[in-house]
Amino acid sequence: METYPDAANEIKAWTAIVEAVRWHNFDEVRRTFKDADSIEGYVIFNIRHNRYRLVTVIHYAKTIEERQTQGHVYIRSFLTHKEYDNRSNWDRRYGKQ
Repeated sequence: METYPDAANEIKAWTAIVEAVRWHNFDEVRRTFKDADSIEGYVIFNIRHNRYRLVTVIHYAKTIEERQTQGHVYIRSFLTHKEYDNRSNWDRRYGKQ
């Protein structure tokens, strides 16, 4: 949010939604975020009308031996649209470039 202040409000809104939901599959993600994409194990979210891309890996909530897991969303990178075009940027450690 410090690097891209124009995206701060949308990032905060995305974070609030993700903290409140427990997705079990990508279809549920798409019901929440219509423009989310699933590409080779990554889930990509468009931020600021496609100006930025938030690259994540989602471990979906599931039931194992009658116990419900929480699920987790891991942020792999936050990229400008141009940076996103270079696939090697997708999995850099969050906060390090």
